[in-house]
Amino acid sequence: MRTAHIRITAACFLSAIGVWWFAHDVMWSDIWMVSREAQFGWIALAATTLLAEFLIRAHRWRVLLRPLGHDVRLTDLWSATVIGAAVNTLVPLRAGELAKPMVAARRTGHKLSTLFATNVMERVFDLLGMVSILLMMVVALPGDPGNSELVANLHRYGSFVGIAAITALAVFFVLATRKLAARHIFENILRFAPPPVRPPFLNLFDGFVAGLGSAQNRTALIQAGLLSVAMWLNGAVAIWCLFKAFGFSLPFAAACFTGVAIALTVALPQAPGFIGVFHVAIEKTMVLWGIPDAESKSFALVFWGVSFVPVTLVGLIAMWREGLSMSDIKSVDAGDTTGPSQ
Repeated sequence: MRTAHIRITAACFLSAIGVWWFAHDVMWSDIWMVSREAQFGWIALAATTLLAEFLIRAHRWRVLLRPLGHDVRLTDLWSATVIGAAVNTLVPLRAGELAKPMVAARRTGHKLSTLFATNVMERVFDLLGMVSILLMMVVALPGDPGNSELVANLHRYGSFVGIAAITALAVFFVLATRKLAARHIFENILRFAPPPVRPPFLNLFDGFVAGLGSAQNRTALIQAGLLSVAMWLNGAVAIWCLFKAFGFSLPFAAACFTGVAIALTVALPQAPGFIGVFHVAIEKTMVLWGIPDAESKSFALVFWGVSFVPVTLVGLIAMWREGLSMSDIKSVDAGDTTGPSQ
């Protein structure tokens, strides 16, 4: 509990710094003027496109679960996905990563540990999607970008993430295809742990590896990979729509790069709502592409709104229909691997 309090304090402190950094020199009259001139139609299209990402996520999750022997309804996984997104926005330390599999376990009867494992597989496929969008960025870069240093850094960054993604995929595939050998190694590692904690960790490991079963199914791998690319492309298209809303003459490569910047930003510990750090990251990304300060700050504020407000409202409605409250989610024991049925 003390560790959690320390992490929450650190996250709030980081967000507070971000808020100060973003707002200390803001000319709100200029921000308001820029925001008023933004085209609402493009903003609405961007918000709708970003909301569609969670339907793609739910479909990909369904594909990853299918090789485990149970065909899950898409509506069940979509509900769990938007609830997880809403909790991530409202509660610190990405608590939605716990709420999402908890809701899915209630609706599907799958073990909670298995659902956690497929969440890990989702992160691996997210790396694949990130690599694909970086490649699209390189392809979409203009022939004469006017900033050779920026282009060189983009190429270098894409290579680094590509190597990391390939390494992560290789590790997970080894775990899935060599379960007995992996379990034997894990048992040897647990010999250094106190005897009472060994059985729970072994149970968690077994459920974890079970969730990687889709790695043995070639069709599921291809489908999940294509959906990951589609999901990241969907995000870049939404950002490009916002560029149009603000009249930014930026290439599609800038939308791809901004999508990657967002993914890295929301992974940092921060206060509920991703306030502060998110805004600074987007503002600095826009400045990097030559957008003036007032326009960059206004874009960051609108971007935050379309990214989090619609899905949070939808997620809260889904949570209400599910009969859940924030206290229910906070009280869930992460060590419960049974997953209560609905």
